[in-house]
Order: sequence, then C-alpha cells, then structure tokens
Amino acid sequence: MTKRILGLVLVLALALACMSSFALAEGKVFGVTYWCASEFFEVIGDGIKTAAEADGNSVIVYDAEQDNEKQIQIVEDFITQGVSAVFLNPVDKDAITPALQLLADAGIPVIVFDAGVTATDLTVGFVATNNYQAGQLCGEAMLEDFPNGANIAILNYPVNGACNDREAGFLDTVADKGINVLVTMDASANLEGGQQVVSDLLQSYDLDAIFCINDQCGLGAYAACTVAGKDVKIYGVDGMQEVMDIIPGGMYRMTAAQSPKKIGAACYQAYLDYEANGVVDPFTVEVDAYRIDETNVADYSGKGYQ
Repeated sequence: MTKRILGLVLVLALALACMSSFALAEGKVFGVTYWCASEFFEVIGDGIKTAAEADGNSVIVYDAEQDNEKQIQIVEDFITQGVSAVFLNPVDKDAITPALQLLADAGIPVIVFDAGVTATDLTVGFVATNNYQAGQLCGEAMLEDFPNGANIAILNYPVNGACNDREAGFLDTVADKGINVLVTMDASANLEGGQQVVSDLLQSYDLDAIFCINDQCGLGAYAACTVAGKDVKIYGVDGMQEVMDIIPGGMYRMTAAQSPKKIGAACYQAYLDYEANGVVDPFTVEVDAYRIDETNVADYSGKGYQ
C-alpha cells in the first residue's frame, strides 16, 4: 500500500515537472533594443522585463550604442531567435526602416518607445513621454525667468523624433515672446557633444540661456559654462539625478522629467492589447512629463526615476 502511494506521488511529481517544462517552452520571448545605455532606458527595459516575466515570458535586452547598423544587426538576431514581439527605441528614425521591414516580413509586431520612427506603417504602436509637452514645460520655465526676453541657443538632435518633438514644443511656447534663438546646434544628445558645442558657442555668442533636448547634453552645456565662468541658464529634459544635484545652484534651472517606469509598463500593456485585439488603440500612448525645479527638487532627488 505504501509502495503504491509512493508510486502515485512519483507519477504526480513527474507530471508536474512535465507541465512546468511545457509551460516554460510555451513562454514567449521578447526583444528590447534602445539607442544607448542610460539609467532611463534601463528602467524602461526592466519594466518590460518585469511585466513579461510575470506572465511566464522572457525578455532579451540589447543596447545599440548609438549605432544604427548595430541596431539592425540586433533586430536580425531577434528574428533568428523567433521573438514574439520587439520593443524598439531607434538610433535613427529614418535609417531603421530596413530593420522594420525585416520584422514586418517575419510577422513580428514592433512597438516603438520614447522616440518615433518615420515608417510608422511598419509598427503597431508607439509609447512615449509627451515630448511636445516636455518642450512646452521648458519654454514656460524660460519665459518665467526671462519675462523681458533673452538671447538663447538650442542644442538639438535632428535624427531623433522625440528630440524633434521637444524642440517643437519649446519653440511654439516661446514664439513671439522675446526669446531670440541666435543659434541651433546638433550636440549628439550626449555630455561630450554638449560640452564641445557650448564651449565653441561661448566664444562667438553672448547667451542668456540654452534649451537642451535632453539632460545629457544639458550637463555638457553646464560643464562648458562653468569652465568659462558664464552664468548661462540651462533647461533640459529627462529628470536625471545628476541634474537634480545641481538645480539648487541656480544655473541649471529645471528639467522636464519623464517616467520610464510608466513607459515600460505601458509598452507591455500595448503588446497585450495587440495580442488580444490585433491593434493598439490608440496607436500613440503618451505619458505626461512633469517639471522639476528648485521649488520641488527635494521631493524627487535621490528617489530614482519614477
């Protein structure tokens, strides 16, 4: 009798093990690739991964290192591995099109996040901060600081759709309000580019302020102004901790912060909507930006991305 019970227990254990293995085999695999490594994108990737793993799925995450050709190779690898969907933040909104076509031909849905692509017809959804709103927040802050007008520079990054939206929101907000844009320069959206560009600009222009399409080039601008001994006010986008550390000093006036945790969760939910309904409705899912400045920086500093 005891042997019979033990035998039944063993059979049950084997059955459960087989069921577990079958469930694991049935789990989906998702690919995530973003244009460059940063805490912001890592938080988004972690958000997608956490949500997917809770459903018994797995996620592969790759940094494209600001190299479009590398990102295309990453996509080709995703296709080879037979992923169920790709969550993509493009290095270049135009040059990524061949990779999007490869995914479409393979029947793999693509959800783009943070920065848009030109070939939206090859994707099923777009999840991002309301980047136009982020630019508006920077414009509003600058107008508060310079009610009588200012001579400014803009550091942009034209190949990136999100950065273009931020610039558009800023320009529309300050239009015809005394903000004189003396020069607009591509600073590659990174610290080194921001520092080099602003170091050069300060030799030719007397600037009151600089609008930066992200905090990384904003930190470079801050470094250049500090070295040159110039009190130029800086306005950026992202909500980086390094920026929150210097906002109390008064030169870096504010950052329009993003919520990568919400973006990551919204990305995975967009996939679930597509899986259930064959469409992401609405196609564009926007997450609000919010302003961090000297009045509220203590509420956010040290707490990581929201």
